[in-house]
Amino acid sequence: MIGYRSSNERYLIAQLAASQAAYSIAEFLPGFGWQAIVTAGEKANLQPNREYLVEVSLRGQRISLDVDGVRIFDQILRAPLQGKQLGVIASGSSPVHFKGLGTESEQPSVFVAMQFGEPFDTIYKQVIQPGVSNLGLQVIRIDEVAGPGIVFEDIQRNISESKIVIAEITAPNQNVFYELGYAHALNKPTILLAQRGRELPFDIRSYRVIFYDDTIGGKPAVERSLEKHLQAVLQDL
Repeated sequence: MIGYRSSNERYLIAQLAASQAAYSIAEFLPGFGWQAIVTAGEKANLQPNREYLVEVSLRGQRISLDVDGVRIFDQILRAPLQGKQLGVIASGSSPVHFKGLGTESEQPSVFVAMQFGEPFDTIYKQVIQPGVSNLGLQVIRIDEVAGPGIVFEDIQRNISESKIVIAEITAPNQNVFYELGYAHALNKPTILLAQRGRELPFDIRSYRVIFYDDTIGGKPAVERSLEKHLQAVLQDL
């Protein structure tokens, strides 16, 4: 059981031998009951009276299930989970034993979508980066992600695995708005920043935006506003 907060609220179960599937991930939706997200394999292929090593990983909205060291699922959830409790449950006519139950946690991440170069690099280094780090969160900007791979896939992976997305939308940058749109499609909590006096696109104007002055005196104000918004979002996660 993952993301449990209440029996009347949404949470997930990663399962072995549920219904007729060998492996499955399902979610409980209030008012609708249990809905399968993904299934694989035949239940009859599982062997009774043997041990299975089951590992579940949840990073932001990316959930994976490994059984005996083999990756079964790697799925992106439609929305973040609100609950934080974990548990194990079994049902059936024969005894089921759990052993070696353990958990590991890692530093949650915040993905920053913004145009590169000045004056945006300054607001990133002097305001966004230290503000996020001070709350115990990892800051990710795609130009700082090292390693091989396709940048487009790195962007999607990092957004899906993040807790929050911060988007600086002053410049009409197509990449930034793509990243913001992808975050919105995942129902990801987003915080928008923009320089005061800039005209925003029509479909963004209805969102709450932190406006700031691009001056030395304007930085402390945006620091305070950003911290308040981050703390408010974290309380709901």
